[in-house]
Amino acid sequence: MILVKQLRVAEFGFGENIITALRFLTHDDAVPYMDYVREIKKNPIAKAVKLADLRHNSDLTRLDVIDEKAKQRVEKYEQAIGILTSEI
Repeated sequence: MILVKQLRVAEFGFGENIITALRFLTHDDAVPYMDYVREIKKNPIAKAVKLADLRHNSDLTRLDVIDEKAKQRVEKYEQAIGILTSEI
């Protein structure tokens, strides 16, 4: 995993908008998950990436076994999708 602090715009050719989005997408474990999701909503690129990730991860058809843990994850992801897609 490439840490945001290791990325250098000049070396990798990423623009500041991408670096900023990566910062939004990097979850600090000290920050509650839903607070992290609310912050992502502030950056359009990070929001689009996170929504795609959440939708993919919510697709239970990709799993061989759907256990209680998987169902709980999907509930969490659906709540996160709701936050990201709400007008407020």
